[in-house]
Amino acid sequence: MARAQRYLRIVNDGTQHFGRLMALGLLTGGVACSDTSAYPDGASTNAGTTSTQVTAGTQTNTASASAANSTGAGGDAHSDTGATGTSATSSPGAGGSGGEASGMGGGVGGSQAAGGNQAAGGSQAAGGSQAAGGSQAAGGSQAAGGSQGAGATAGVGGGSSGSCSAGAYVICEDFESTELGEIPAGWIRHGEAIGVASDEAYTGTRSLKMDAIPVWERRIYHDAADLGSAHWGRIFYKVALPVPDAFVHSTLVAFSGDGPQNGASEYRVVDTVKQAVDTPDVGSLHQYLYNVQPEDSGEFARQGPYDQEFDGEWHCAEYWIDAADQGYALYIDGEEELSFEDGAGEYDRSDIPDGFDELRVGWINYQEAPPGFTAWIDDIAFGSERIGCGE
Repeated sequence: MARAQRYLRIVNDGTQHFGRLMALGLLTGGVACSDTSAYPDGASTNAGTTSTQVTAGTQTNTASASAANSTGAGGDAHSDTGATGTSATSSPGAGGSGGEASGMGGGVGGSQAAGGNQAAGGSQAAGGSQAAGGSQAAGGSQAAGGSQGAGATAGVGGGSSGSCSAGAYVICEDFESTELGEIPAGWIRHGEAIGVASDEAYTGTRSLKMDAIPVWERRIYHDAADLGSAHWGRIFYKVALPVPDAFVHSTLVAFSGDGPQNGASEYRVVDTVKQAVDTPDVGSLHQYLYNVQPEDSGEFARQGPYDQEFDGEWHCAEYWIDAADQGYALYIDGEEELSFEDGAGEYDRSDIPDGFDELRVGWINYQEAPPGFTAWIDDIAFGSERIGCGE
């Protein structure tokens, strides 16, 4: 009950949170969204909570709040209807929640400083030698204990997709040995519409399939204590066509942990926001973002451009994350999509913890998007060096 009351307080304080961000110029015109969906009956909640939603900006008590969408000047506004109304003009109304803001020209929880994205992991010296922290091996693999330097991008084929042979990675799964409809040993199912299937696979004959539901979670969880905060991850994913015509925020890979500044949070490292088809200039396109949802405050994020479109094909998503440098980078099919390195002790827009508790893989979308997304994930691997997308 105490935790539920705390989350309801966050919802009520959301308008003030976004008002402060607007006043500081950290949110600009575009689309404002709060992840508004209440838990479906019987759904699991993050971090063991039982009645309140704790992800993606909106903490909604299922007994007292109902989801509502309204359109305000400057873009679609998605927010909870609280005690006194809905959102408008791209900011939450009184009683609504302050969640994620993302869209045309607007950063999620704050736009990035002028000058563009900084290469993750520090600058690389001319001639190919890496900045202090360890030299980089040819082909794009990072030396253990070192941070990645600029120019370390390995294209598709740079590195190896590898196999799940013993000791190759800290966590690895190709789903080939799991019975159809089940989940691999060592993982915990969250949501019913997920299991191993044989209708699609990137390699082999099986993959993890997430069937379509209008909203919320179909993921598998694994202990992440051995992974550490400085690591690489790689998945292959495919999204079936057609995709829902909706503004929707979805997560494919996330971790739970205790951030140095915000405490218990979910860290979304393969994360995407898709626009509705009628959104000017970016209709039906989606972006990737680094998104953090603290349990006790509003979410924040660093976003990439709206330059992606679900196409019914397999894609490789790789990320790098490092608490020591508060750094992160995301690569799609070998090309850098988003990166930053804020520096040691600079937590305001990253808050990467020294370790992670739990790895979460699958699909969760936070807004209603009927009939839902059908997707597959295959050949997932996590370890100390870059894994690559090669065959």
